[in-house]
Amino acid sequence: MSKADQVRLAAEPVLEPGEVVEVAGMAVLGKFNVGKSVALGIATSIATLGMVSVMTTPVPQPIVITTKRFLVLGIKQGIVDKPDSKIVTAVPRAELRARPAKRVALFIAVDLTDPQGNKVTRMKFSFFAMAEAKKFAEALGEPAAVAV
Repeated sequence: MSKADQVRLAAEPVLEPGEVVEVAGMAVLGKFNVGKSVALGIATSIATLGMVSVMTTPVPQPIVITTKRFLVLGIKQGIVDKPDSKIVTAVPRAELRARPAKRVALFIAVDLTDPQGNKVTRMKFSFFAMAEAKKFAEALGEPAAVAV
């Protein structure tokens, strides 16, 4: 069973009557500061005289687009993290748009915007998930063109 299928199954209990899952997947939401991660690694390495070094990595979250809402679900922690049926964030679908998916360094980025085109956040998909990223961008549609 793929991750997208696991996310779909986790979303079913939280759907409203008549609501249908259109796209489901895993993506990192928001910014990840590489500089802070490297600084943390250096600081812990110095503090422990090189015995330990700590690095942080962003955690992909289960995301779902339904006929009514954009949902971010929780994660069940364990040996293998699984999508949970708890809603972390819910935004009415009419309030979001997405710019087309694009390759940025080692990942695929989809910028979420409001209907006027103002950036809200960025979804980052794995380098091998271009098709999934395109599905999310197409499902939300592009923002309105801004007249200059």
